[in-house]
Amino acid sequence: CMAPGGLLLANMMAEQLSVGPGERVLDLGCGRGRSSVFLASRYGVEVVSLDLWVSAAERRQSALLASVGGRITPLQGDIARGLPAGLGDFDAIFCMQSFHCFGSKASVVRYLASLLRPEGRICIAQGCFREEPDPLPALFQETDGWRAEYEKYHSPRWWGNQFQTAGPFDVEVAREVPDGD
Repeated sequence: CMAPGGLLLANMMAEQLSVGPGERVLDLGCGRGRSSVFLASRYGVEVVSLDLWVSAAERRQSALLASVGGRITPLQGDIARGLPAGLGDFDAIFCMQSFHCFGSKASVVRYLASLLRPEGRICIAQGCFREEPDPLPALFQETDGWRAEYEKYHSPRWWGNQFQTAGPFDVEVAREVPDGD
């Protein structure tokens, strides 16, 4: 995986989403696609696997090696630029440890809502602050040249409000993962 959380976090998210066989799931910002393979193999869902930085070919190979190639459609692209026409109609959107890269824009949250079927669900898991920092602590301002974008990390309350105000979502849960430190 490219970010912390791994399969433990993926499993918690899938259970929160209540995904099941035959459902269509968008795995957004999926990195190397291990979460896509996990969702397809463990829950029997059809997955559209989207990432900007890791090639669709690499993720396709991983899906084939895990014997779930027929259930995963890997795409390379930026959700802020949209999906190819006709790829909406998802039962769920799953986004683990990448939402800060694009999701703080209200327009992206509204676009994600347009990709869901009626009664569709979205679950994000994202590194966050307990409370909104104001200002951002010095520790998170200097990262020795690596652009961590900590200013895009927010509190669970902030993310819940982002979904509530930017899109037609009923936010059911916006909290820290128990023992998530």
